[in-house]
Amino acid sequence: MEIAMIFIYIIIFLIALILSFFNIKYFINMWKFKNSKKDKTKNEDFKKFD
Repeated sequence: MEIAMIFIYIIIFLIALILSFFNIKYFINMWKFKNSKKDKTKNEDFKKFD
């Protein structure tokens, strides 16, 4: 029973790690997008947000 609980904790930890990684990537993307709008220049990287 203890081994099963350890496996469940490891799986939950890995899921949280993956989600936080995608969250950081999204945050950096949004931060770059927000800063690019201040310059009023067209940026080719952000076509999908326009």
